[in-house]
Amino acid sequence: MESPLIYVMLMLLNIFAFSSGVTHNKGKERTYFSCSGDQILTGLHTIKLFLTMDNLRVHCFFRSENQSPSKEILGLFTSGGLAPNMIITNSTYYGGYYFKLTPFNNRLGWRLDIPRENITVNTDIAAVEQWMVKITMHEGLNIYDTDGTLLDLVREPILQWNLGRVLTEMEVKDLYPEVKDIKVTKSPCANDVALIGFMMKPSSNGVFIGKTISGFWTYKECIWHDLTEIIYAELKDEHQGLSVIDLVLTNHFLVILTSLGLYVSSDLRYPTTSQIKLSRAEFCGFERVDYIRGKLWYNEKCFANRESFEVDYVTITFNRNRTLSESSSCFFSKEPFLQWLPCVFSTYKNERSIPRVITFLIDQETDSGIYLFYVQDTKETYVTVSMLKDGKPSPRPKFPSFHFPSTFTLPLGMIFHPRSHFLYVYGSQIWLSMDGGNTFQMLCNLFSHHVRKTSHSFYTSDIVFIVEDGRILATKAGLTTYVELGIINDIIFTLYYDQLGYIHKLTPQNFDAGSKLLGYGSSNSIFGKVSPGLKSKSGLGYIQNVYIHKTEPVGFQTSIHTDVIIPFGMEDSKDSPCLLSDLEISYSGNLYYTIKILSRSPLHQLKSTDVEKSVLIPGYSSFLILNITDKWTASALATMPQTIKSKLKFLTGSWFLYNFGTAGGRNWSISSRPCNYWIQEDSLDFMSLNLVKYIDVGNKIDFQFKFISKAMSTFPIPPVTVVVGNPALVEVKTQGVFDLTENYNLNIHVSGKNFQKGSTSLALVLWEGSSSCFAITLLPTIKSSCSYLRTMHHTPGRHIPPEDWISGVHKDSQGFNMIKTLPINYRPPSHLGISIPLTDNFYHADPSKPIPRNQFHLSKETGKYKQCANVTSRAMCNCSAHQKFSHAVAFSDCKEKVHRFKFPVTQYPVVLEIFNERDNKVSAEPPYLVTMTEVNMRKNWQLKHNEPENVKKMKNYLEPLLKTPVYNPLGLNLTIKGSELFHFKVSVVPGVSFCELSEEFQIYVDDVPLPFPGHTLIAVATSVVLGGLIFLAFVFKLRKIHPLRALKRRIMENIEFTSSTTVSS
Repeated sequence: MESPLIYVMLMLLNIFAFSSGVTHNKGKERTYFSCSGDQILTGLHTIKLFLTMDNLRVHCFFRSENQSPSKEILGLFTSGGLAPNMIITNSTYYGGYYFKLTPFNNRLGWRLDIPRENITVNTDIAAVEQWMVKITMHEGLNIYDTDGTLLDLVREPILQWNLGRVLTEMEVKDLYPEVKDIKVTKSPCANDVALIGFMMKPSSNGVFIGKTISGFWTYKECIWHDLTEIIYAELKDEHQGLSVIDLVLTNHFLVILTSLGLYVSSDLRYPTTSQIKLSRAEFCGFERVDYIRGKLWYNEKCFANRESFEVDYVTITFNRNRTLSESSSCFFSKEPFLQWLPCVFSTYKNERSIPRVITFLIDQETDSGIYLFYVQDTKETYVTVSMLKDGKPSPRPKFPSFHFPSTFTLPLGMIFHPRSHFLYVYGSQIWLSMDGGNTFQMLCNLFSHHVRKTSHSFYTSDIVFIVEDGRILATKAGLTTYVELGIINDIIFTLYYDQLGYIHKLTPQNFDAGSKLLGYGSSNSIFGKVSPGLKSKSGLGYIQNVYIHKTEPVGFQTSIHTDVIIPFGMEDSKDSPCLLSDLEISYSGNLYYTIKILSRSPLHQLKSTDVEKSVLIPGYSSFLILNITDKWTASALATMPQTIKSKLKFLTGSWFLYNFGTAGGRNWSISSRPCNYWIQEDSLDFMSLNLVKYIDVGNKIDFQFKFISKAMSTFPIPPVTVVVGNPALVEVKTQGVFDLTENYNLNIHVSGKNFQKGSTSLALVLWEGSSSCFAITLLPTIKSSCSYLRTMHHTPGRHIPPEDWISGVHKDSQGFNMIKTLPINYRPPSHLGISIPLTDNFYHADPSKPIPRNQFHLSKETGKYKQCANVTSRAMCNCSAHQKFSHAVAFSDCKEKVHRFKFPVTQYPVVLEIFNERDNKVSAEPPYLVTMTEVNMRKNWQLKHNEPENVKKMKNYLEPLLKTPVYNPLGLNLTIKGSELFHFKVSVVPGVSFCELSEEFQIYVDDVPLPFPGHTLIAVATSVVLGGLIFLAFVFKLRKIHPLRALKRRIMENIEFTSSTTVSS
């Protein structure tokens, strides 16, 4: 036997493995924090915080289920220097903030104050993700944490509108008796923001919609609005029988189907009035009776940081067979939902052969349309997938249609699980497709019952199916098994998942989220505790596999393979006295076997309660007793009939009875197992279960996971399946291996294909995991596009602390101030001179102050305010701290201080770095070639760069196309020969990135010496001399003076005088 020390060492290795990265499914401590953002305890076991234009202020108190907050408890933590921290996450971001101990209302608690700009600088109305919040604290080996949400009230589109007159509490109560059904829709990016509509009885009239910002946790929090008058304003007159039929809240629009038509809001991002505006969509030939039987279909996708290829689609179907004269009974539209197109463009000669469109969905990952058809005369149900061309489905299918078996008699709907590529078709059966509608596999057969509604959570990957008899069936996205959560007996109800994945039961009078909630979302909260696995008397087994039998053994449709945790109790002789007798088994024909009790004692006879009990004989087939023929004889089915060759006899004590029947009452149950896997990710990326990762041109992404089994390992079969939504967009390679402890390590490598933009889901389905696990399916989204977090930055050659930028003073060793505070309304010089600026850009703008250097006409015609346009003072420009320190020319009005250099600036290194998500950065280098311009059109500067052969080829190719010089960013140097402010913009050439990467920086050149005037003096003197000579020549010519002749004559006279002289002796 191996030494126990080995097992101890292996266990310790597993413990240390959790010291880094993110681990899911570790379970929860029965403690939590109670926190609020408005200094009022909500009483909820989850945290709901709201972000406004003010700072986010959070107050937290420590609680446990058995203890109340007290100074003693807090003193225990604070004496050890312990305080919680708050982690804020969404699909692309996470950040941590630490609490401080502070007294509050005579109690000690923790307080946190975060400026809004530390979380987000954006204030525009847009579809933005609701943040997940985790308050966590470590004390020794204990981890106390509580989950919550943070909602941005400033940016969420639907919250910026008034939905109509607010109903009083009594007015809402008066509506309860008239409610026929409930419809719920939620914001795709913020599931806590939801709308609930009352579908009224024909005797009532009105459109009544409730709005929540905290996920229907309390009924009082929901605000009810009356939209009746808004609908009537579009109808131009009043009609009776008005009611909500269905409603969908997309990323930017609200679509309401009423009994009197379909209504679409204006773009929720651009409120022009306080009250919401609705417009009516016209469908020719459809009347009130059709709208009442209509339904809206929507593939929920969150378009935070929206890409150009992301757009919402909504489909409306009318539950009637279209006639030959009608174009369709199904219409779809994309935002802004102004034009509604028929889903089907085909024509049919026979009206009864026209397939009715049950559902039509747009698969945005593969850019295709998916139909669920039903043919009335043949009772045929099938799914067809067509590619979209110019926004319309092609008549040619993408691949052959999938036909469901004839047992699928009542198809009612089809949905995508949100943010995934898992497609569900439901009705009298439930089917799942993992490849976008090409193939399906059956999850459940309800026989005479059917699913009437569904609800889902993108966060926990839960999806529930509401059966018309009140049963609730649940599964996780991608799992091929399901569990029955329970039964709801309310006549009118629906189910709703909030942002954290908590399930809520909504009725007209009440909202119920359960009471035992400890952090992570749970589908079981409103149904109580669910027993794990297969349970019978004292026995317990975990179901490993479910087998479906189409032929043999006859009479058994399914069987299960279980891991027996606690042995199942056998029947004893008190309940079944036949166990005291010998047994004989023989084949009686027609698939049945005869079981005879050989003892004829009246004390050993069969009882009626033995029906549906199982006869177990070790080493032989088992037999299910179907009926009792007489006191000594029974008829049974064999589980392994092929192994029985002759008559069998068994002595007392060699055979046993198990009761897994229902004839005498059901003493066993089947439900989900307890969570049996831990999922560990090596980095902090999967702080969010729905991570969004971007792949730029030529880049790749690597993921590393470890799947740790808490029960029996699946070795050598991998316990996880990887499903790619759109394999044509990205290339995915996986490498998996079991380690020495039979834990499964998985590496995934993702790279882009064909330089194509798009998005795809990448699902990791732990098929062996239990549906009771919090995380069974991980659903990262891969976008082949530009990340909004991917930027390029210039790294200055010298570092200046932020506090020095605020003060405006940072001196070098020689006392030179390296920060220049620009004059008010400053504009840089032009090529015409320092006093003649020609640029439109003001720096340090203040409309209340005079504009310097504005004497010349050209200067007066240029210069335009941006941030300070149409205001009268700098305070009214509303320049934020971010804008004041930004180098962007768009914020030049706010720019006050820049880097200051002494003249001359030579060989200044222009260091460029590209930043990705999580602050990862790389140096800009080929193929990221760049162009560089001076935004104020200044000329006296030049660049030098390295030009290897590969860069030279790209440069020669790009420069004629771009009509501007192209440079290698690696080793780029700048020389400036001018003075004052230079504002440069560096841009990456197109084609090497999906992003339009650019960076701006400013350099102020100061202490420029006066220029030496020697050149000017020499030029002036030369001009004067040449001018004088020309003037003299002109005068000589005018006076007919010939200097050369006079000079020649003078010379000749001197010669003659010399030759005539004689000397006498």
